[in-house]
Amino acid sequence: MTRQWMTSIGLDIGTSTTKLIISELLIAQSHDQFTLPGCQIIDRRVTYASSIYTTPMVNEVEIDVEQLTQLLQKEYKQAGVTLEQVHAGAVIITGESARKQNAEKIVHYLAEHAGNFVVATAGADLEGVLAAKGSGAIERSTQIGEIIANIDVGGGTANIALCQDGNVIETFTLHVGGRLIRLDKDGQVTYVSSYLTEFLENSFNPLRKGEKASFEQLSSICQLMAEETVNYVKGSRKASSLLVSPHTRSAIHPDTLLVSGGVGAMTKGKKPETLEEVTVHGDISPLLAYHFQALGVSQAPETARATVIGAGMQNTEVSGSTVYIKSDRLPLKNIPIVDVPVQQEEEWEPERFQERVQQALTQASTLYSEDDPPVALALSHFPYCSYTMLQQLTKVILAEFTACFKEAKCLVVLCEQDIAKALGQALAKQSKTLDIICLDQIDFTHGDFIDLGLPVAGEAISVSVKTLAFSS
Repeated sequence: MTRQWMTSIGLDIGTSTTKLIISELLIAQSHDQFTLPGCQIIDRRVTYASSIYTTPMVNEVEIDVEQLTQLLQKEYKQAGVTLEQVHAGAVIITGESARKQNAEKIVHYLAEHAGNFVVATAGADLEGVLAAKGSGAIERSTQIGEIIANIDVGGGTANIALCQDGNVIETFTLHVGGRLIRLDKDGQVTYVSSYLTEFLENSFNPLRKGEKASFEQLSSICQLMAEETVNYVKGSRKASSLLVSPHTRSAIHPDTLLVSGGVGAMTKGKKPETLEEVTVHGDISPLLAYHFQALGVSQAPETARATVIGAGMQNTEVSGSTVYIKSDRLPLKNIPIVDVPVQQEEEWEPERFQERVQQALTQASTLYSEDDPPVALALSHFPYCSYTMLQQLTKVILAEFTACFKEAKCLVVLCEQDIAKALGQALAKQSKTLDIICLDQIDFTHGDFIDLGLPVAGEAISVSVKTLAFSS
């Protein structure tokens, strides 16, 4: 068994705070005469955790990229790590920070200046998944056989992930966070998020900038925010005005609720009794944390650094070893994934498959036509594949891809099963003009994006599947 360590980073730019971790991932490649070659990450360990910084802002709507760059350089130096040593990880932007006007530009800039293969990523669903990984909720769901709800409460949002048997089965996000209301030590309100307006009015607790809030009023608001969150997480089908995006709650009821994030880190603190104790950070975080605790929500094993640990240690995976790569383009970033089922019928029908490929790629060509490769064609619902079927797959994929993307010079294909080597060879044999990258053992979802890194063990490469969702 061949083993190799790889350095990974996680940089989380949140509504309230920014933090960095550096971790080491141990990659093992196994092969013997009885099994196909395999490659997987078998160990992860945090080797460095930065201080937790206040997210630097130029003004209310703009993040300070210069200060963030200096912060990154300072922490790399302190950790004794160079850019050349970093080969994986993620720069993520979370909560209300993802809605700042220069958010997308900054996160991509920082990713380019953070190492050889560090991805730029954002999106509330992905943030919830990463927080559940980093907090320990996903691992706990495998250990005790229960459905675990991880509620990651930061400055601007509460990202919820329901976990069962080591998988995330549902995600949603609420506008619930400690920095949505800011005030000075005397209770003078300096900021109220517009996302709270409807909720506060419906709960007969209107609060506006410039007003003076009482301890009782703030306690009532925090209690209502915590109750709204917990009730929805437990399975309330009532629509909430605090939802970040439309969502219909499933019938899944979690057995255990955990809270992580900056607010989660405060849940074991004593109950705030005065305005001064509430506003120690210039916001409502301590009081919101108390009300989550009062509702019986347990503190997660990891809290304030849950998301950044998830990004730095859990965001990277490796492809299968039976891959086909005939290209010198790696690494490649931000390739949109287009999922096409290979077989939806009882029998393999190449004509039906061709219709699905044609429809999917035609639609994709109207959305993704600027970069090369324009998309990654992901093949799901893969049955047993005979030689004849392999040739038919190859013919259909090449015909429809070249028809939709006439200028493309590179074709990326993702497979759920161990067929990438054979399919890649067949594609390369039939096409003399396209660079072919064919990977297997990849978990993917239509609409996500994939980043392909450099080889890490044998032919296997580092892979990150993520959601990019910036909003203004």
